[in-house]
Amino acid sequence: MKRFIHLAALAIAIFAIALTIPSLLPPMQAVPAPILLSQNINFKPPDVTAPDNRQGGTHRGCQLRDGLSITPLIPDSNIGLTLTESPTFFVYVSQPAAQVEFVLLNEDESEVVYESSLKIDKAGIVGVSISEKGKSKNIEVGKRYVWSFALACDPQERSGDYIVKGWMQRIEPQPTLKSDLANADPRARLIAYANNGIWYDTLATLAQMRRRAPDDASLRAEWTKLLKSQQLEAIADQPLVQSF
Repeated sequence: MKRFIHLAALAIAIFAIALTIPSLLPPMQAVPAPILLSQNINFKPPDVTAPDNRQGGTHRGCQLRDGLSITPLIPDSNIGLTLTESPTFFVYVSQPAAQVEFVLLNEDESEVVYESSLKIDKAGIVGVSISEKGKSKNIEVGKRYVWSFALACDPQERSGDYIVKGWMQRIEPQPTLKSDLANADPRARLIAYANNGIWYDTLATLAQMRRRAPDDASLRAEWTKLLKSQQLEAIADQPLVQSF
């Protein structure tokens, strides 16, 4: 009988301890789903638009030589997002030996933030990165900016330049996106940018990966799919030729 009472008391004590254990443990935290490196890169455009739709170019009376054209790599909405103070902008130039000027301005185009003159040696897609050294003003979170590439038909009369424009806005990443971007794998960061609709960073990261592995057919296919998703199929197969 004493043995039975002893065992019963022991069982009650163990049960009481078990009931207290959950209260001693820290609460469970919600963990975001991990990025699978095998998943496809699907750009999800954010719900933002720019005043004007994307155009092939504003001629303003410019007479370009036959076959010379310039196409900006921007989303259908004409505006792309970035997380960085030094974004990269891409443009397709159809012929070499073209003198191109890049300018980044504030939203109402009253102040120049950055400008650069480029000599295009090869036909193809060119990338221009904003350097800290050349900026006259900081690119601020929450503000929109206008950028343009211009081909000079007549260096003595710049009013007739052939110009293409796009819009850019810098945003602050959400905590989940910050966590995803802490991943050291460039493909994981690429997927995170694309899933969150960060156009300029998606494009720049994928371009950098392609330059490092030019023979990688899967990266080439992802690039083509990304451009086609934003109605840029006409230049999706063009080579990446220069970066400034």
